[in-house]
Amino acid sequence: MKTTTRRKFIKSSSVLGLALPLLNPNEIFGQQINSFTFHSPFMNVVMQKDFPQLISLCIDSLGEGKESVSPLLIGKSVIKKYKSTISGKSISYHAESQQKDNTPAWKFSFLDKVIQIISEKSGNREPFNITVNQELNHATVLGVMKENNKVILPCLIHLPDMGTFRVTSNVSGLELFTDARRANSEVKGKLEHNFVSIAFPSATDEHPQITYQLEIISIFPDNPTLRNGSIYDGFRRNFINIFQVNPRLRVLANNSSSDPCAFTLYMSAQLAQYTPPLAEGLKAMDLVKMTLDRYISGMKAYGLVGYTDSYEGADTVSWKSKYDSLDSHPSLLLAACYYINSTNDTQWLKENFRSLTLWADIIVKNDIDGDGLIEYPESGNCGTWDGVRRPANWWDTVGFGHKDAYSNALAYLALNLFGSILKNTNKPESQKYSDHAAKIKSVYFSTFYNQETGVLAGWKSKDGQLHDYYFTFVNSISISYGLINEDQGNRIMDKLLSKMESVGFTDFSLGLPGNLIPVKKGDYTAFDHRWGGPSMDDGTDGFQIYENGGATACYTYFTVDALQKLRRNQDARKILHPILKSINEGNFSGKCANGMSKDWKTWKGECWGYEGFLCDGYMVLLACLGEDELSNK
Repeated sequence: MKTTTRRKFIKSSSVLGLALPLLNPNEIFGQQINSFTFHSPFMNVVMQKDFPQLISLCIDSLGEGKESVSPLLIGKSVIKKYKSTISGKSISYHAESQQKDNTPAWKFSFLDKVIQIISEKSGNREPFNITVNQELNHATVLGVMKENNKVILPCLIHLPDMGTFRVTSNVSGLELFTDARRANSEVKGKLEHNFVSIAFPSATDEHPQITYQLEIISIFPDNPTLRNGSIYDGFRRNFINIFQVNPRLRVLANNSSSDPCAFTLYMSAQLAQYTPPLAEGLKAMDLVKMTLDRYISGMKAYGLVGYTDSYEGADTVSWKSKYDSLDSHPSLLLAACYYINSTNDTQWLKENFRSLTLWADIIVKNDIDGDGLIEYPESGNCGTWDGVRRPANWWDTVGFGHKDAYSNALAYLALNLFGSILKNTNKPESQKYSDHAAKIKSVYFSTFYNQETGVLAGWKSKDGQLHDYYFTFVNSISISYGLINEDQGNRIMDKLLSKMESVGFTDFSLGLPGNLIPVKKGDYTAFDHRWGGPSMDDGTDGFQIYENGGATACYTYFTVDALQKLRRNQDARKILHPILKSINEGNFSGKCANGMSKDWKTWKGECWGYEGFLCDGYMVLLACLGEDELSNK
């Protein structure tokens, strides 16, 4: 989950120039420029005339002409000049060394929702480049990558809050070069930017003509309830926001220039089950499989021991713990189960059976005292944190330790599904994992239920104390995953929603807080106030900052899903619809005036985030499918 928290940003010197924010595509900095422009309800484009380069690009995959700022980074200097010819909706570029009647080196043609790019062999070997400023849009390139920084066509270029290009070519198996870095530092007096770049190779002797087609599309489960209505516009544009590939590591990550997290892969895999094909021969589950294969081959990630700063040349931050997080292996195994169940890829299961059972065995062996529940080696006792060591799960500034309710929920579902898969393939090991899942469920409620509050606590520390801060996600996931019965679930949700109202959290456009009351100083692992670290023992001076009660879209899916499973659709919509409106307005991505990002906010809307774009939050879009099911009952 974490990227730039509690550390210095990584320096980068790969991008020149600043983004040109265009409100009028024919105007830059108030002056008319010598340019080529194209406009349709789906796109707004400006191209430079003396060089094949996009100056401005805005798209709206719904064709509603949604206004936006161009996120492109523009190079300040052009090494090689070109001569251009404009013909209708096309612009052609000849290198200066070419004769005027020669075939152009590059030709760009524009239709309503399509950009066609043709490269002809002409002595030109320069690629066509697109570079996006991540501070303006967290673009990502989605496709299968067999080598770092090389994506095989077809692929997608996805721009959150704008839409998606499906990229195809007439050349089979062609690869684009893509990179992503995060910087935010002054290097030699030059302001750097986080960026995502894509390079389209020019024609060669082997391929004397290459045609690329960039088609604007929307990818979402096409249910009648969700097909129309402005409340679902953000759903339709952003359903695939959760998929962000780090091209330097070839895995799904927080965003393209950020850390991969072993403990969030299950989220992407769960949503991938419902995602329509991305392109011919390309599915969202291919991205999950690619990522699983990397973990199986030994790759580390945040949440796993051995994950370091600048891991494999990427801009990463180390996992500062002697132990793997308690939710990492359940997440990996759960993602594998979603992949197998969705694709019926029994060959992959056969090839990776040993690795998957190793993950399952790690989970089982984490039940140190034999009661069924898995335990984290850190005690979770109040006052034992030092500001460096990491707690048990995703919520890595809250002192989850020992018996962690959230990680045990993941472990339950992962072992249960894995046991069923092995049973269906006649593997004798199936009973071991199914039995352990049942054992977790048998003691879950009695271990974590707090009779004083009427909800489940977040963790039970080694000293036997329950640590209960009205955790919305812990209580919700227990209902979502079927760990407690319907009556227990309704009583818990009554208490949780009542507490939400009594403490004054009513603006669901902000998402949901992870906890509804302040986390005590002794139960918070970060000491810095910037990360919600309190100086007062009761935690009130850090409350609503970051994970100490800050509001976020992350984990809101489970609360909405739990309410839907309990058939409390009115309560579910009360939370979901304001979040959908915020997603459509881009209120969970980018930065605020205070320089902090929108992925975490106080209950009054003050920003305290750091990622700029945290894809985990977009799992909530999956809850729209539950709303559709309820509307048809």
